Amino acid sequence: MLDKFREYVSNYDLNNNDILSKYNHSIRVMKLMIKYAEKLNYTEEEKEICQIVGLLHDIGRFLQLKVFKTYIDYKSVDHADYSVEQLFKKGDIKLFCKKEEWYPIIQFAIKYHNKLELPDSGDEVTNKIAKLIRDVDKMDVIYTIGVLKELKHRAKEDRVSPLVMEEVFKHQNIDVKLANNYNDRLVIQMAFVFGIYNDVILLEYEKYLDSYYRVVCVGEDFAKIYKEIKKYIKERIRKYERNRY
Repeated sequence: MLDKFREYVSNYDLNNNDILSKYNHSIRVMKLMIKYAEKLNYTEEEKEICQIVGLLHDIGRFLQLKVFKTYIDYKSVDHADYSVEQLFKKGDIKLFCKKEEWYPIIQFAIKYHNKLELPDSGDEVTNKIAKLIRDVDKMDVIYTIGVLKELKHRAKEDRVSPLVMEEVFKHQNIDVKLANNYNDRLVIQMAFVFGIYNDVILLEYEKYLDSYYRVVCVGEDFAKIYKEIKKYIKERIRKYERNRY
């Protein structure tokens, strides 16, 4: 399957750093899906589906950049919906997976990996795979910025919008539509943690968030936000550790 994916992406310009970045992101997310599917004791079949979902969750990104010259969804298309379109309307899923009985799970997980809220699919396996892709995708975004430093600018001196700040202290996922400035968009990424479903993810996630904060965040507002998010993570990890034993 990985060879098929490399062949697929070779139709785009891998000398373009944006294309290469999404290719590498897809590989990392696939590996994270496998890693955490094992930690969560998924069945062998579920692990296989996780591998496919992780690798293909952003497959629409490549055409998105080619057609629209941007990865910004609100200026082009919803990249998850675009991925589903390429895979299931155009039929590219057949290049990577022949088991049609898996298609509804794959389609649901990819379609909803970037949405503000995850609806109930009505199927336990579908729900848990959809939750996992949302978790590890968020973690890799934070890793990409905090560790790989794939971000051109640090936070600016203007303050975080009061409404965005308020949502952080409510421990809410924050709708990107609330962003009024560059800083708000950075805070929305920091607040990804409030949408993490699997507590085991937080043990690794916290390290990348620390790096993210050191790399991009400046000023009093960010310090307050970081402190609140760290407190939230620590509390969840403590509860998770207690329940393990």
